[in-house]
Amino acid sequence: MREASTPWLRYLEVLRPHLRGQDHRGKRGSLRWLEALMAERGGRAGTVRNILYKDLGSPEEKERLYGLIADLYREAGLKPPPPPAELFLESARKVLGRDKRRIFRRFLRELEVGGRPQMVVVGGPATGKGVLLSALARALSALPHQEPHVLNLGGEVAQALIPLAEGLGVGEEVRALLAQLSPTQPYALQGALQQEVLALLAEALNREGRPLLLRAEAEGTLEGLPLRGPDGGQRGLAAWLEPFLRKLKGPYLAALSEAPPTLPYQPLSPPSREEARRFVREKLPHLPPERLEALVNQAGRNFGELSRLVLLEAAKHDPQTPLQDDPTLRPLLQALAAFSPEADPAFPLVLLEKALGKPLEKLSQAERALLDWVGEGLVRPALRSLLPEEAPKALHLLALEHFPRENTFRKLYHARKAGERGVLLELLQEDPARLALLPGLWEEAQAWPREDLEALAGVVVRYRAVLGQYAHPEAEAALRVLSESQNPSLRTWARIKAAEAKADAALYKEAEGLLPPKEDLALLDETAQAEGLLVMAAVERWKGDYERAARFVAEAEGLPVAPFLKDRVQLWRGLVAKDLGRYEEALAALGQVGHDPLLLGRARYQMGDLLMRLGRLEAKVRMEEGLKALEEAGAPKDEVARVRARYATLLRRLGLYEEAEEAIQKALAEAEDPFTRARVQSEAGILEAARGRPFEALAHLVPAEAYFRTTPERPKEARYRHLRTLFRLGAAYLLLEAGQPYRAPFLGGLNAPTAQNLLQSLLAEIPEEPTDRYTALRLDTASLLALLLPPEEGKALLKPLLELENPYLRAQARLGYAECLAREGSLGEALAQIVALPPLEDPGLLAQARAVEVLALLGLGEREAAWQKLLEVRQSPLPQAFRFQLGRALGRFCPELGKRLPPTPLALPEALGFHLANPD
Repeated sequence: MREASTPWLRYLEVLRPHLRGQDHRGKRGSLRWLEALMAERGGRAGTVRNILYKDLGSPEEKERLYGLIADLYREAGLKPPPPPAELFLESARKVLGRDKRRIFRRFLRELEVGGRPQMVVVGGPATGKGVLLSALARALSALPHQEPHVLNLGGEVAQALIPLAEGLGVGEEVRALLAQLSPTQPYALQGALQQEVLALLAEALNREGRPLLLRAEAEGTLEGLPLRGPDGGQRGLAAWLEPFLRKLKGPYLAALSEAPPTLPYQPLSPPSREEARRFVREKLPHLPPERLEALVNQAGRNFGELSRLVLLEAAKHDPQTPLQDDPTLRPLLQALAAFSPEADPAFPLVLLEKALGKPLEKLSQAERALLDWVGEGLVRPALRSLLPEEAPKALHLLALEHFPRENTFRKLYHARKAGERGVLLELLQEDPARLALLPGLWEEAQAWPREDLEALAGVVVRYRAVLGQYAHPEAEAALRVLSESQNPSLRTWARIKAAEAKADAALYKEAEGLLPPKEDLALLDETAQAEGLLVMAAVERWKGDYERAARFVAEAEGLPVAPFLKDRVQLWRGLVAKDLGRYEEALAALGQVGHDPLLLGRARYQMGDLLMRLGRLEAKVRMEEGLKALEEAGAPKDEVARVRARYATLLRRLGLYEEAEEAIQKALAEAEDPFTRARVQSEAGILEAARGRPFEALAHLVPAEAYFRTTPERPKEARYRHLRTLFRLGAAYLLLEAGQPYRAPFLGGLNAPTAQNLLQSLLAEIPEEPTDRYTALRLDTASLLALLLPPEEGKALLKPLLELENPYLRAQARLGYAECLAREGSLGEALAQIVALPPLEDPGLLAQARAVEVLALLGLGEREAAWQKLLEVRQSPLPQAFRFQLGRALGRFCPELGKRLPPTPLALPEALGFHLANPD
């Protein structure tokens, strides 16, 4: 094959053997065939010959012919050749001044004929060094085996040298040399080490043979130290690089800001305004003319500034634009990436100035364009998509030192990014809830040293324990790490947390089996000891030994525990005090919980529950606070469902049936665990019984009763829930058989045989356990059963309960006893019981008291006084449902009240009910 004189003929001679046969244009691959094809593509057929044989033609025609040839290569299954260098020159001509075009052409031509051009150009910050290198990089990237290494040096040069070394396969050797540098070394030794780094890079570049495009600012540092020559003398970048450039055997173009001491170089001149316009137009062809002029005006005759502004403009439309390749923008972009996490993007300007080593006034126009001014000395990135994903650890260290300890998020964030595990772990151990601010940390920590991993495992276990997420994969993995530790105290603590998990699931027997002997607590610090004591208290509470449980809690309270545990200690102090009937102490302890959002929610719920058991209206506010806090803290769904169902019970007791229905339906939707769902169904059943809907009540209660009767889960809790559901079945049958909703007031003389059998059997089954829950269940059962028995038998059931410690339960028992007295005819004694009652807040008890009082007054002949009481009830804030029920109950016993009502076809109970329920 003869040697072709132009690259175009070389391309064609490779292609022709693959173009066989002919078509309507003639013989494939012939000159006439190419001319016809060129014409079909909108070109001039006559230019084909001049381009092929003389390399003459307009840039547009050459680009069209190149595109045609490249398509034919692809059709033949060949890889298209790179465009001829001349095509790149034509493109570069649009953006390069005359001196830079000459350099560009000479460098490419020498490479094309197999030469090794080595050129140095020198120009200040406005002369377009970056533009020249960028045009060359684009041209070289298209040539075979000529993909260039691009090196931008300025400021801390290690940031650019290390990636180059890694790309050349000498990263470890370069890092080892850099690690030897020290400010305490003699200057000559520093200089020798620095030059050794450059020599190592030069050798690697020579082995590879690819071109190097180097850009260097005037000054720089290496690992924070001044640049030094072989003699130890301090050097600018140009002088420091000269020995390196002399060692290079391959092609390079070095664009320096200052002239080298002895190497020949060519000066670069600043661009004209028209060159600046051409540059912007070439880089951003779709930019509106007014925006183009604005960029040129903003940059003046500074080509470096113009190129950065153009780069920023391009990046707004293409986030892949390599902004970091610009040595001026790189430090700012890295600082923004370090100091502006998405969760807290604004940061102090003084921190930025400290990182950049220059004040705001020295920032270029392009740098300022990257900043968004927040006010009060704060800045943030103007466009987050432009930032690199990671930033140097040194910047995070700077931020870690800058932000005060009170800024917890910043301290955690920057400690993590800087690799300062000691600081990070200290902050997390102080409050494990802070782990929520660091997603993914546990996975990341698997590569940590064992001691640090174990420290974090402790934090993870505590954090998940507070959330009740003992079965979370992170919690289980962290517990395994602790249980396999060589440290006996960590193994002991792991047993405690495993026992805590069982106690949280109400598996108290298993929890007791996991707990270490109490004397082993001495192996632990005070906080871990307290955690162990609280689990022991939970086990004793399950056993029914409330005094012993209270002693364990008191012992834990006496220890100097970490702040994060104090809330939990107070929560448990409130729980055991509540168990022991020390209600004011319980409320005081629960009221002190206020730091951790989840524990705060639990404490407010417990306060609401206790206040409800005491018949106090404040219960509604506290329970609403607790429910809201649990939802906001992300509490488990089943816990929220249990609390919401209890809240529905409170609303039922307050006569707010529609709100209660809404809450119970939501709780049913939230309940995922079968145990929780059965519990909510039981609560839903008694609500339906209160609303007067017996079959709907049974529809909820039947599956709940069957579940609690048969489930092996949480046997002690299931036993109580089963008995409580049986009581509610009795209430449903009282409604179905006697028409009495489970709603105050309750007056006896009713007949409901199924309900009576259920309640009598239940009363015999309730264990003699001195707890509030079983005491309340015994009272509820006896009170309901008394309505179905003769009054003397009802009195016998209730008399043992008249001196209960809980004031609400005591008032309930006295009202039930007074009702029996009134039915028996002991009217004065019944009134005496009412008069002796303390002030009542609970609307159900108020309705019951009014019913017995009116019944007694009427029996004593005090008709006007009785009627006056009813008129007061009619205008009172007593819930409408209770006023209606009061009328129905009294209508059964007091026929004389019918004379005071307007004429109506209704029976007296309903007529009186509607009269009291609707005062208007």
